[in-house]
Amino acid sequence: MNKLVLVVLSMLVTSSVFAAHGPAGCGLGAVLFKDKKGIVFQILAATFNGSSGNQTFAMSTGTLGCEDAQTAKVTAISFIDNNLVALSNDISKGEGQTLNAYLTLINATLADKNTLKANYGRIFSEGNTSLDIHNTISELVKL
Repeated sequence: MNKLVLVVLSMLVTSSVFAAHGPAGCGLGAVLFKDKKGIVFQILAATFNGSSGNQTFAMSTGTLGCEDAQTAKVTAISFIDNNLVALSNDISKGEGQTLNAYLTLINATLADKNTLKANYGRIFSEGNTSLDIHNTISELVKL
């Protein structure tokens, strides 16, 4: 029983990344229990999403409530969270694969990378969150 509780809690914590879709995240479980309220239905949705593998499929294909997963601000923020050091290094040089991937993700492939390089200190000010970094870059590339 303790293992089941641990598994359910880990699924809920893992799915909290997808806060834009509720605690269970997107996927078939979230679609099935969409209009249901309460922790029981969120646990059922998260369990279904996590155990059947449909959440990964849904995010990759942009289906099952994950239609915004490929273009949402949440995705850009997650990208920064997961690639902060590499993105910081690339912006400091004004070039690099991580910077190119991020600019592609936010539809800013024609952005002036030298502008980002020149504003490195502003982008990565002490205490800036991934959301702050994304918003500053978006402002600089005029999204």
